[in-house]
Order: sequence, then structure tokens, then C-alpha cells
Amino acid sequence: MHRPLLGNYSLNSLEIKSHSLRISYPRVDKEDLTVPSADIPQGWGKFLHVAYCEFKVPASHTLQGETFAAEMNCYIIQKAGRGLGVFTILFEIGSFNKLLDEAICSFQSVWQKDKNACSGGGRRDLEEDGKDDDDVFDDDDDDVAPRNHESTINWMIENLIFREDPQGNVLDDPKCGGGGWNPFEFMYQTKSWHFYGYKGTLMEPPCSQIVEHRVFDTPAEMSIGQLEDMKKILFTHQDPRTCQYTSVHNKFESVARPLQPSQRSRIHRCTCRDFISDEQRRKEGRKSCRAGTEKQWMPNPTDLVPARGEQWDL
Repeated sequence: MHRPLLGNYSLNSLEIKSHSLRISYPRVDKEDLTVPSADIPQGWGKFLHVAYCEFKVPASHTLQGETFAAEMNCYIIQKAGRGLGVFTILFEIGSFNKLLDEAICSFQSVWQKDKNACSGGGRRDLEEDGKDDDDVFDDDDDDVAPRNHESTINWMIENLIFREDPQGNVLDDPKCGGGGWNPFEFMYQTKSWHFYGYKGTLMEPPCSQIVEHRVFDTPAEMSIGQLEDMKKILFTHQDPRTCQYTSVHNKFESVARPLQPSQRSRIHRCTCRDFISDEQRRKEGRKSCRAGTEKQWMPNPTDLVPARGEQWDL
């Protein structure tokens, strides 16, 4: 997926699901480029529209045994029946990410709106049902987080309502950007156009074998505070209709699908020998790089020839 279209798209259709923070886009005609679109390598055709993107913590993918704090999956629908294309950006702990923070801020508004709907009578309903904070964090239940002073719902909620800027100053009235927001900008942050590709399944039930995954080989960065904000929003969200907590995170504070065994012989490692970026093509007058020159063209020139055999990660 090396030709994304940059544009000013919206963060209007947001949903806090049980396992992810989802941004959805409307279905439009193929000539309509008012939603994020990208050209996917290996015969998928021209620019295809993104149906939705979602954030998960921690990442469901690993690279050469390395785990990551979070990931963003964007789903692209191919109308000819080929299935779904999914591109994944991994996030590692590092510097504050302004683009990511705009999304977090918008999801926080959804969280706050749903929490307000559950104030008063909604909270009493939870207590009457026996679903108070003690029950939500039951150590005997593998599907919820352990109860301790740093991960109780009350502690998370109290710490969520105040946001800080990169210098640590509290923002009393946070603004969520208000302009365009494009998920493909994360690709430019990684400075890499290369990926691992494999055919796999949806990462949630019914887990259908209809997905072509593209996992970018270089992560973007996010701050520890941003990771904590994402956890708080996802793990402490309440359904505004029932006021029940919606998250399915486990005792390890994870909504990621467990790692699945993979056959490395079925994984394609895309490198600059397959293609270089459009900008590099215009500048250098070539379509790819020569073997042995990868360090000149790739920010992460590792694992260039994946080993065959069964592994538990990419």
C-alpha cells in the first residue's frame, strides 16, 4: 500500500466498541475521493476506499518477536469480491503524537457523552444489577483486568477527565483539532512504504479467511500518556443505553487477539527491491532498488529474507 491519497477527512463517525476505538467512513462511488483511499500492491486495482479504521491496545501483531503498545488497522473493501485489504500501523512508546492525539481527544468526547447519559439513574442501575466497580474487576474472571490501585475504573475515570499538552500543562477545555484528519499520515510518520503481507482472517468473530494484511515494517510513536488515555477510554466506557461497561479486555489489560501461528513461507516481505516511493521514483528515475543497497532506501532494512517454517509472529 504505497500510494495513499492525502486529504482533509473527518473524525465524525466514532464508536467505542468492546475491543477497539473505531472511525467509520461512508460508502461512496469509486470516483468519489471524499474518504481516505489507497492503491494496494499485487493487483488490487486503482485507489480503493477505506471502510473504517480502528485502534487496539496492545498491538495484535509482533515483528521478529518485538511487541508494540498499540496498532491501527484500516479496512479497505474490494467490490469485485476479493475480500478485505487491511493495512496496519504499529505504535511504539516514544514522543507525543499530535495526529493521534486529535483522534484520542475526539474519542474522549464520545466517552464523556456516554458517561453523562449514565449519570444518576444509569449508575444506580449498575449498582442494582450488582455491577459496581468491585464486580467489574473480579480477579476470578479472565475477561477483566485485575483490581489494583492503578487500574480500577474509578481511578481511570478520575484521571481521564483532565488532558495535558506535551509540556504537562492541564487543558481545561481541550480542542480536538476540528480540521481534517487522515489515517494515512501515520505512514508518512514512519517514513517507510514497505510491509509484511499475508493472507489471514478477520481479527474478530466470525474470523473469516477473507483478509489480505499489510503490516508496515516501521512503527509510529505515541507517548505513555496517550497510551494510558486510550486504555481509559476503551476499558471504562459505558453503553449509554444499558450503562454496562462495554470492554472485553482481559486481566493483562489487552483487547488484542492472541498471537496466531504463521507459516513464514506464506508471508511476503515487501522491500525496496519490489518498489520505491513515488517521490523516490521521480527523483532517481527508477522503480526499485538493487539487492545490497536496501540501507540507502529503507528506514528499517531488516529481515529482508524471512526464514521459512512456523513462527508465532511476523
